[in-house]
Amino acid sequence: MEAFEINWKILLAQIINYAIILFVLGKYAYKPLLGMLEERKEKIAKGLSDAEKAAKSLENAEAEAKSIREKAFKEAKEIIEETKKSAATEASAIVKKANDQANKVLKQAKEEAENEKKKALTSAKHQIGELISIALSKILKGELSDDQKEKLATKSISEIE
Repeated sequence: MEAFEINWKILLAQIINYAIILFVLGKYAYKPLLGMLEERKEKIAKGLSDAEKAAKSLENAEAEAKSIREKAFKEAKEIIEETKKSAATEASAIVKKANDQANKVLKQAKEEAENEKKKALTSAKHQIGELISIALSKILKGELSDDQKEKLATKSISEIE
């Protein structure tokens, strides 16, 4: 059974060797490796956090852009409506002014025509009165006085009217 006997010197040497290797690996391999893994984990977490912030910022920017677009379209629509109303009002005013001027010109033309008609009628009445006086003088061969001629002319003119 000596084959199963424990050699304490070799066991102690192996434990010391194992402790040295464990110490060296821990100090020069495991700690730097764990530090790099932790650093990598932090970078990944920071990257994810930054990506979330960027996504939120993009969402906010898109919402703001949409709001600005809607506001711009609304303002443009209001400007167009105001312009249409202004144009309609101005066109209405121009048409009204043109109608007023046309009515004024028409009224003035009617007044002038009426005045010309009155002048023509007055002139015609006087000429007819004179013709009647001349005709009566010729018929009666000068037997009428100027006063009688005037009365006959006035009577004839009043009957014509």
